[in-house]
Amino acid sequence: MESATPGTVRSYCDDLLVALRAREVPGARIGEVLAEVESHVAETGEEPREAFGPPREYADRVADALGVPRSGVLAVLFRGLGWADLTAAVVTGLCCFALADGLWSVGAGTDSVLGLPAGAVSAGAAAVLAASIARTVRAGRRDRAADAVVDPRTGRDMAPLAGRRVVLLAAVPVLMLTGMLVGGILSRG
Repeated sequence: MESATPGTVRSYCDDLLVALRAREVPGARIGEVLAEVESHVAETGEEPREAFGPPREYADRVADALGVPRSGVLAVLFRGLGWADLTAAVVTGLCCFALADGLWSVGAGTDSVLGLPAGAVSAGAAAVLAASIARTVRAGRRDRAADAVVDPRTGRDMAPLAGRRVVLLAAVPVLMLTGMLVGGILSRG
């Protein structure tokens, strides 16, 4: 029998974590399930898919055993959202548009949306977006601390947000916005 590779186990556990979260299994139980998978694979060398089945099916079995009711992914996503969240999403979307338009207009040397000064639109949109990002980060930290996925064997966080992922989350929008500014400059012709 071939033993499971660390990459295969990590990939399986990542998929299982997402499936368990989608089924609204409590973080403490998710940590136990992931630890069970890792321990089983370490002891037997068996592939996690062979031992436990596909991650979604195993997550369904775990959730059913806990008595967690089934609900669609969209229901899970929207369950905790209120009017403040919907309003914040709309404002964030509008500010993203305004910032992109403002940067393009700054580069092109023209006025922005509705004839407003491009620099003022860009600065205002950036300020509102910064507040929106701060609100989202605060909510994420609060939710994460309340329902952390912790390894019961070691106490370590089993779902850390890797530094490179944070850099990617920040770099992609910055590159896109830089592209808007450059596009505006190139359109001056």
